Amino acid sequence: MRRAAAAQGVAAQRGRGRGQGRGRGAGAEEAQGAQGPEDLFVAALARFQFSNEASQAIRDNGIISTESLIGITTKDIENIMTIVRKSVPPIVVNYLSQKRLSILAYWVNRRHRLAEDILITSFTPTDLEAYGTMMNSEPDREITVKEPAEFKGNVKWKPWKEVVISYFNSVLTKDFIPLSYVIREKETPDPDAQYDNEHQRLVAVAPLHGNEYKTDNGIVFDFLKSWTINGPAYPWMKQFSSTRNGRAAWLAIIAYYEGSAARDRVKEAAYASIANAKYHGERKKFSFDTYVHIHQEAYQDLRQNDEIIPEDKRVRDFLSGIKDQSLTAAKQTIMALPDLRTDFAATVAHLATTIQMNSSITPDNRNISGVTTDSGNKNKSQGGRGGKGRGRGRGRKRVTEGRKRSAEQKTQGGGVSVSQVVTTN
Repeated sequence: MRRAAAAQGVAAQRGRGRGQGRGRGAGAEEAQGAQGPEDLFVAALARFQFSNEASQAIRDNGIISTESLIGITTKDIENIMTIVRKSVPPIVVNYLSQKRLSILAYWVNRRHRLAEDILITSFTPTDLEAYGTMMNSEPDREITVKEPAEFKGNVKWKPWKEVVISYFNSVLTKDFIPLSYVIREKETPDPDAQYDNEHQRLVAVAPLHGNEYKTDNGIVFDFLKSWTINGPAYPWMKQFSSTRNGRAAWLAIIAYYEGSAARDRVKEAAYASIANAKYHGERKKFSFDTYVHIHQEAYQDLRQNDEIIPEDKRVRDFLSGIKDQSLTAAKQTIMALPDLRTDFAATVAHLATTIQMNSSITPDNRNISGVTTDSGNKNKSQGGRGGKGRGRGRGRKRVTEGRKRSAEQKTQGGGVSVSQVVTTN
């Protein structure tokens, strides 16, 4: 929260970009003209609570004005303070004084990189706090945004473009400026622009010239090349390979994919997607969610290409593609209620609820079939055992009858054995 508030404080104070900085610098130049840059720097060191001896020792080491701090890092300040402390006799330099001078050096180099004034009278207590917070946080900054996928195959331009911008927003240059400044839309900053935060301001005002920009521009090209070399976009940026001009390559890709011909192709594909989508009920590979997703993506493509479709037309197109007869009543209800037929999201929610209710009250034919089959198998199995039982019973009956006849034959003097009777029967 402290970091965010500090960054917003800087943005508010710089609210009108470099134009405001110049206005502020104009008044500062008058004050500077009265005292001179070295005198103003000495006064600043006194405000930082350096002693007269420490202030003189700092100036003896070549730090005599804000101009002297250009290119000076925090480590350089530490080394200078070590030299000052080892003076003969030793000079005491407290930690807070050293910290404030380090923040001033950070402020000078940040503003110098942005081509803003670095007059000491422009460095306020608010800047001291805000830039101190930023200076402390930047070395720990980690990239948390995932790199874009390769732009090839079925990857759509608009979502891919947004991911690229997000990634460059998360990558900081060696000067701790978001790399996305290289591919910003406006080449020249608006002097009357107001910014919500420091990140937004840095992206908008960082100069698109100079040695630092050349380095950053080449880095952007290398990123873009690695993401596009195997896809259809690379031929449009290939001409900038020798110069590694990332900004020119990005603008060339945009000119192709966001030109009138490309926009027309996207819109035609979106309308065709809507017209071809049909919902016949829940299927394993095509659910109601799939049908909704097709419509949502198509309308997003249309909206991104400035083709705005009224809500009532979206609803009509959506309902016309639904061929599931069990939803006929729900479709009629939607068309009858103004709150539904003019609200695509409400229509989707109503139909989703209807489908869920239908599925909960419709018997599962597979379960019923399973129960019937099991019962049939059970009866059949029991019948089989019963049949075998009856078969065994009939066999025993024949043996008994055979034995009875054998006994009668013996009584009558016959000689037929029981085994012969059983075999014969």
